Amino acid sequence: MHLQTRNTLHFTSLFVVGLTLFSSCGNEAVKQNQSTLNYSIDTVSIDSKDEILFLQRNLYTSDYSEFDGMLYNFNDKTNQVEQINLNTLTVEKVIPFEQEGPNGTGFWTSDLKIASEQQLFLGGERAGIYTLDGKLQHRFDWSAIEKEKGGILAEERVFYQVVNPNFQQQVFAIVVNDHANSVSLRQLDSSDNFIQSYNIDPNENYKTYTLGDLSNYNKWDPRVNIKSVRDHIIVSHEYANDFYVLYPEKDSLISIQYDAPNLPSKVTPTTEGDLVNSTEDRKNALKNYRSQIVYGHLVFDNTNKKYLRLSASIDYGEKEREEYLLPEIDKSTLYISFFDENFNHLSDQEIPEIKKSGIPKYFIKEGAIWMFLNSEDEMSFVRVQF
Repeated sequence: MHLQTRNTLHFTSLFVVGLTLFSSCGNEAVKQNQSTLNYSIDTVSIDSKDEILFLQRNLYTSDYSEFDGMLYNFNDKTNQVEQINLNTLTVEKVIPFEQEGPNGTGFWTSDLKIASEQQLFLGGERAGIYTLDGKLQHRFDWSAIEKEKGGILAEERVFYQVVNPNFQQQVFAIVVNDHANSVSLRQLDSSDNFIQSYNIDPNENYKTYTLGDLSNYNKWDPRVNIKSVRDHIIVSHEYANDFYVLYPEKDSLISIQYDAPNLPSKVTPTTEGDLVNSTEDRKNALKNYRSQIVYGHLVFDNTNKKYLRLSASIDYGEKEREEYLLPEIDKSTLYISFFDENFNHLSDQEIPEIKKSGIPKYFIKEGAIWMFLNSEDEMSFVRVQF
């Protein structure tokens, strides 16, 4: 069941199922826009084989592996990893992980990334690289590095972490300094017990878009994306389009800023309301920011040899969502931006058929963007093929 579903797009219809992305009948459709860029859109669903898949975090703690065509999704309720075959659209198996003991992951896991063909990186309380049968291969301990070698300060915290298959002894992280309200990129090299720091926020986007009171840590952080792509690490910001590329082998960091004719380069911050103390005013500020633009991370399309990035402007309705800070999305406008292999901005393409998604979890598989869709508590994906 649910092996594959293809939906025709009726370009004038309103969509009301799942994330309210698509109409509900027919076959694959192809549309040609004014810039003569052709694309097709369809949807597919995963056969869960009676497993209850973990969708509560919208696949945030998951990663697609180009090595084997699998999606690995971490279930933080059971401390298991769901291995999902995206070639057959079925659950392959569920991999249990220990929380305690020599192979233990700890009691909270914030990141899952592909470490190699047969290994996963789990970041969190006890970050490390594990085999696909749950055995620890290598531990990364940020707290073990002395301050003289770049160790983490008391007022700092490791936020998001990634590894790159080309650099097995290294882990990369966004580190937040709560006193300075700043972020930096850190590289922990476990071969020489040293942490290197890089400035990936010279424009202070993190501070600009933080809402709250720094004196008591009562603040809402803007998202900073960190991704391992090919042989480098890319860091980008939620409310600004500049991004930063680290080449670990060369110890080289470059910054990329570009002009997009149809998209703002950054959000205009608001000063209306009590953004320190009032939850309602903070929510209104977030709605204001997201109605302007919100930027996703960059991914690389090996088929077409281009980088792609999703962005969206989002308008929220009045209906509250359980476990969500903001109400249901009333409407959104989704864009895909294209860059060449040297990060030169090429174009931006609106995808008007996708009306209410915001920016879901997404990745590239065989030249198509796969975007997560929770369809009545079933794992599905919207696919855009160029």
